[in-house]
Amino acid sequence: MTHTEPGTRNWLRYNSDTAAVRLICLPHAGAGASSFNRWLELFPAEIAPIRVQLPGREDAAREPALRRVPEAVAGLLDQLTVFEQSPLAVYGHSMGALVAYELARALAAAGTPVVHLFVSGRRAPQLSASRPPIHDLPEAEFAAALAAMNAWGEAGRSSAFLRYALPLTRADLELSEEYSHHARPRLTCPITVFHGTEDPMLDIAEAVAWQQLTDGPFALHEFPGDHLFHHRHRAALAARMAEAVQ
Repeated sequence: MTHTEPGTRNWLRYNSDTAAVRLICLPHAGAGASSFNRWLELFPAEIAPIRVQLPGREDAAREPALRRVPEAVAGLLDQLTVFEQSPLAVYGHSMGALVAYELARALAAAGTPVVHLFVSGRRAPQLSASRPPIHDLPEAEFAAALAAMNAWGEAGRSSAFLRYALPLTRADLELSEEYSHHARPRLTCPITVFHGTEDPMLDIAEAVAWQQLTDGPFALHEFPGDHLFHHRHRAALAARMAEAVQ
């Protein structure tokens, strides 16, 4: 079910209006709401995943992709007002983890703090990048850099997919790589980090550093796999999230 306001495309895709907790799901660079389609059946009825369709992807491909985190957060805050009376949790992978973090801070500042922040596939936002930015590389070099990271898995072998994904991923990585962290406000909600042990983009110390961003509880769970480990282990991640918010 997609809920929309007249004349405005809704970024939120969800199927339940009655769940006790709503889980906002933000995908990685180049991905859209459909990347969470196979997650829907993994949660108990008390938890409703809300898949976010940011501009520039899938059925919103004609919209200009966002290039700054505050733009994404502002758009989400506007659309999440429909859930003002509902407990919210947030999950994001890679670029989505960064947006999830800033969204959690913005919701807390607005007086509706999230009950839990779940992240995977990205270093803690206060850390400087250990690798040079790639979003401004020439196309061939940019594509090669993404292939080396296995950024899209099997889909990255399709030339048709690359024609669609390269410009979008470039914009998404600009959003991520041009981000500047500010120490305040701190979070008070629990943070849970999921880490792929063979992720070439993230080492364990960068994952553990998320603990520094909250006054609440912290947990880290490791899984075998590369940067896209979260799809391979989606059932285990969903179980951990459900346990944490129930």
